[in-house]
Amino acid sequence: MSRLKPLLLAAPVLTLILAAGCGDPCLSLAQQICSCQLDQTSVDSCNQKAKEAQAIFPERSADQKYCQAQLDAKACDCTKLNTLEGRVACGIAYTWAPGSPATPLR
Repeated sequence: MSRLKPLLLAAPVLTLILAAGCGDPCLSLAQQICSCQLDQTSVDSCNQKAKEAQAIFPERSADQKYCQAQLDAKACDCTKLNTLEGRVACGIAYTWAPGSPATPLR
């Protein structure tokens, strides 16, 4: 039993790694963005909204490829999301204000 103890401790880590590798890249990207919220309640709320949106808006193959590319590029980490350029690179910034003509970013 004592020889199995290290394996039992590693099992949750391996489960998380396998789940992340087999999951939906857009949901993984949303979870990564949500993890940047200031408190756990906000993180949970953000994740719930992402899951609800996923049920309403079907993902296309192109969407999944885009999300995977963003994950691979680490374009949406919390330090980058603190800047306008980082939010644009992540794909979560408005480039125009709704109801006004499109204007380029400075």
